[in-house]
Amino acid sequence: MPNTFAAIDVGSNEVSMKIFEVSKKNGIKELDHVRHTIELGSDTYTNGKISHALVNELCQVIQSFAKKMREYQVEDYTACATSALREAVNNLHIIDQIKLTSKLKVSILSNSEQRFLLYKAVALKEQRFNQIIEHGTAIVDVGAGSIQISLFNKGSLITTQNIKLGSLRIREILSTMENQTTNFNNLLEEYITNDLQTFKDFFLSDINLRNIIAVGDNLNDLLRFKKHLEKTENQKFHSESKESLDRSGFYSLYAKLLSKNSSQISNCLQMSKEQAYLLVPTAMIYYKMFEETKATTMWIPGVTLTDGLVVDYAQKKQKANPTHDFTLDILNAARNIARRYHSNQSHINNVEYIALTLFDSLTKLHGLNNRDRLLLQIAVILHNCGEYINLNAGAMNSYHIILSTEIIGLSHTERELIAYLVRFNIGSYPKYEDINNNFDKDTYIKISKLSAIFRIANSMDKSHKQKFINISVNYRDGQLTIIGTTLEDTTLERGLFEKKAEFFEEVFGIRPQLKQRRS
Repeated sequence: MPNTFAAIDVGSNEVSMKIFEVSKKNGIKELDHVRHTIELGSDTYTNGKISHALVNELCQVIQSFAKKMREYQVEDYTACATSALREAVNNLHIIDQIKLTSKLKVSILSNSEQRFLLYKAVALKEQRFNQIIEHGTAIVDVGAGSIQISLFNKGSLITTQNIKLGSLRIREILSTMENQTTNFNNLLEEYITNDLQTFKDFFLSDINLRNIIAVGDNLNDLLRFKKHLEKTENQKFHSESKESLDRSGFYSLYAKLLSKNSSQISNCLQMSKEQAYLLVPTAMIYYKMFEETKATTMWIPGVTLTDGLVVDYAQKKQKANPTHDFTLDILNAARNIARRYHSNQSHINNVEYIALTLFDSLTKLHGLNNRDRLLLQIAVILHNCGEYINLNAGAMNSYHIILSTEIIGLSHTERELIAYLVRFNIGSYPKYEDINNNFDKDTYIKISKLSAIFRIANSMDKSHKQKFINISVNYRDGQLTIIGTTLEDTTLERGLFEKKAEFFEEVFGIRPQLKQRRS
């Protein structure tokens, strides 16, 4: 049976809603798309909060969305807000007012969650996605508040970085200088170039970038501008398809865009001047990406955050089966962070193997799910990256690195959970009262369970020599035995295991035993 689903995006420059029909047989079909221009980000990026007048307008828009949802008999929905609300100091009050006036609950996405959803939409819509990312590819997501650049090569995610160069944010920062120059576009370009040059120096030196996949708030408007020129001025742009542009084709389109002012763009695209005003900085960011790289092709799949929300919903309902492994991308991002800090890969791989073997063998004992398994795995991967900074404070340094580094696909709360898991991998485990400002009791218990498993796994490779080459777990009749195959002296590992077994028993009510199988 098909489901009717609504996806709402409370963005920085507009609020939009798409209504979809989702079924396993026919996939995802868009039924309606409504949007309303409202410059929430202008208030946030300038004043740090959103004005009362704009909050009232936003509530009225969401109310109208709720009415349309009833007309379509929508069965389920997801409503999300991005950087404008995320950075506004009065965001909790705004969300409460929306709920009171429309009965709809709006969640604030972390930046990494927001970009991951868009990336999911790209992967599902672009049938050639897996083929494209075999070669150097950057997904460049230009929003109103910031841009996210995710680099792929040989089919794997290499890194993802956020830069506060969003189209609306740039305009707001530089607006006071507009009357002080005769060429505002040159000022824009100077401002954008600095951060992109830094990104290039840090991350693009070893990658031959061939493709740019462009997503973001104003890309559909850029495509409309392209079609307008093709129709009215008989302009030709060389490309493989309607959704792509080669380097020279984009340069031609960009030159045409710069030759027109906001009023002209607004008239030819039948859009508000506010939206037209943001098209130049958006296009300029992509122009500079071409300039700073050797990319030859830009793909514009035309997806928005609402498309990502429905893809995520369809996946959870098992009505969409993307061929790309998104979980592997999250893990690859974590592994690249560990490599950046020269972590001991052999030790990480061994502890990861032991920890996941324990987790999978004790599902009835811990009652955790696959997402929790992923968080444990990432914690293991990142647990000793802090030793690169200081060997005597490795756990605390790793904690700060994790909190300071975005991992695409993880919420801020999940990243915080991982950071605490790493921080308390050694030493005494804190009481709930010591960290209750960060987590509720259920999350505290979850961290305790994951930490107990993590500590046992880490103790079994204390020497960093990977002595146990094969692990089996026997949990029967209240007895837990971990059997490791090795011919080596394991006095150090067994001694530390006994100390970690005390905490494991405290958490699970059962004391594990370590036995050595000689083979």
